Amino acid sequence: MSTWLDRDDCALTPGEFVAEVARFQEALADPGATLDDKARAYALIVRHAARLDPHDTGFERAGVALKSALCAWLCCREAA
Repeated sequence: MSTWLDRDDCALTPGEFVAEVARFQEALADPGATLDDKARAYALIVRHAARLDPHDTGFERAGVALKSALCAWLCCREAA
């Protein structure tokens, strides 16, 4: 998995969060990543989602990205 998983647990802008979800979805397709790696990456996405400011511009877009990450994670788990 790439180093973005090791990023400090800090607040992200909605745009950064959407980009993080895109990287997460790419990482799910990585055959070299274990299911545990993918689970940690998903947990990080959820932690970051909880820290988003609902008053930030783009918050709704981040919510759609979170739903997309959840769907990708569920599909990944079914395939494992």
